[in-house]
Amino acid sequence: MAIQKNNGLAYDLSLFEPDASASEAGQKNTAKKKAENKVIDLGIPQAKRAEKRKLNPVTIISVTLLVLVVAAVLSLIVYNNVMLNEYNEQILQADSELVNQENLRSQYQLKIDRTLTKETVQGYAEGKLGMQPANSVQKEFISLTDGDKGEVLRGDEKESFLSRLTKLFSRG
Repeated sequence: MAIQKNNGLAYDLSLFEPDASASEAGQKNTAKKKAENKVIDLGIPQAKRAEKRKLNPVTIISVTLLVLVVAAVLSLIVYNNVMLNEYNEQILQADSELVNQENLRSQYQLKIDRTLTKETVQGYAEGKLGMQPANSVQKEFISLTDGDKGEVLRGDEKESFLSRLTKLFSRG
C-alpha cells in the first residue's frame, strides 16, 4: 500500500494495482469469447496467400497496352480538334481578307469610272495619240446570207461502225 501526499491530499495507489482474482476472471471471459467465435481458420499458409496476390504478366502487359492505345486515341482526338480550330481561324481570316480586297477593288473601279469619262478618253486619244473619230467613209457594212453553213471536220477521228453504216444508207 503506497500513499502519496500531494498538497495535503493522500492517494491510495493500491486500488489501481491488478489483483490476482481480476486476472482469472479476464481469462475466463476470453475463453468464453473463443468458444463463441464460429469462424473456422482453414490454415492457408502465407505462401499461398502471397501467391494469390501475384498478377499474370500477360494481364499486366495487355492492360498496359490497352491504356497506351486509349491514351494515344484520346491525344489524337485532342490534336485533331486543335488543328481543326486553327484551320477554321485561318479560313475566317482569309475570308475577311477577301472581303476587304473586294471592297478595295470596288472603290478603285469607282475612281476609275469617275476619272475616265468618254470625253476624257476621246480628248486623250485625239490630243496625245493623234487619233480621229470614225466617219462614214471609214465604215463598211457586210451582209451575211442565210444559206451559208459551216461544218467542222476533224481528220484525226476514226469512223465508228455506226457512222459508216449511216453513210452507206445515206448514199443509196
